[in-house]
Amino acid sequence: MSIVTVIIPVLNAMPYLPGALASLEAQTFKDFEVCLWDNGSIDGSAEEARRWIPGRLGGRVVCGNPLPLHECLARMVVEAKTEFVARMDGDDVCFPDRLQRQMEIMGKHADMSAVGGQMDLMDGRGDKIGEMPEYPIDFCGVLSRMLFQCPLPHPAVLLRWEKVLAAGNYQVPKPMEDFDLWFRLAGVGEMRNLPEKVLKYRISDSSITNQAKSEGTHSEAVRGCLRENLESRYGISPSVFDLLWAKRHLVAFLPMLRAARRISDLSGVDLRRVLARPEFLFSARCYTGKCDVLSKFVYRFWGRN
Repeated sequence: MSIVTVIIPVLNAMPYLPGALASLEAQTFKDFEVCLWDNGSIDGSAEEARRWIPGRLGGRVVCGNPLPLHECLARMVVEAKTEFVARMDGDDVCFPDRLQRQMEIMGKHADMSAVGGQMDLMDGRGDKIGEMPEYPIDFCGVLSRMLFQCPLPHPAVLLRWEKVLAAGNYQVPKPMEDFDLWFRLAGVGEMRNLPEKVLKYRISDSSITNQAKSEGTHSEAVRGCLRENLESRYGISPSVFDLLWAKRHLVAFLPMLRAARRISDLSGVDLRRVLARPEFLFSARCYTGKCDVLSKFVYRFWGRN
């Protein structure tokens, strides 16, 4: 039995699916299988998948049971039963050493629940068009970024199977199925990102995130996810969050200090170092209104220490 299952939910992934599967075939780490779940494609994605799986890539193709994305991911995780689960989308491309690098760091940290990495951006032709903003590479940075933004790249994560189940698996619908899980996963194991690039992420109008942004619903979805999770992870109540989100909290550094203490306790990083982290200060400033001069002064002081 393989040690890693690569789970790929697919809905009309052509003509990019062959490139995605070829990048798995080229992995330097070979002890993996693929579970590709077709959610009702009408463009030949399922037929193309069967040309690769299980002939060229071990695993299986599931058809005839289309599910909402979060239910599909949760089902694939449950059925994987391998020690690790890797995420990938059907239109992205893995760097050849992605799984090898991620498995190496997982092997060194038995309590780690998830590891991501950096990503290039590519267009529909596969040409590089930029780089994603750098993801934080240690647990303190991940927790600090998670105060305001998603800290792990969902299509590029490797997850420890038992930790995902311990955290309750995927629960909420797109586009927050990953962000919601990261909040819960942070409570059962360390999360970090590799400093190296592990994936080429394709930018397209049909992606879940871009659809939500074009429909004007992405910001509201982020707000809802943060409102739902900040109290349990950082001690910031929904009523306080509402003030922070609207930048109407009179002294924003006070709830931010409470969050920093939680981050310090969870990551083991000294509180003063948490307060000085660029990721933490970025999140804190995103919640601070123009008239909150005291908080801005405090942030400058924290950043110098």
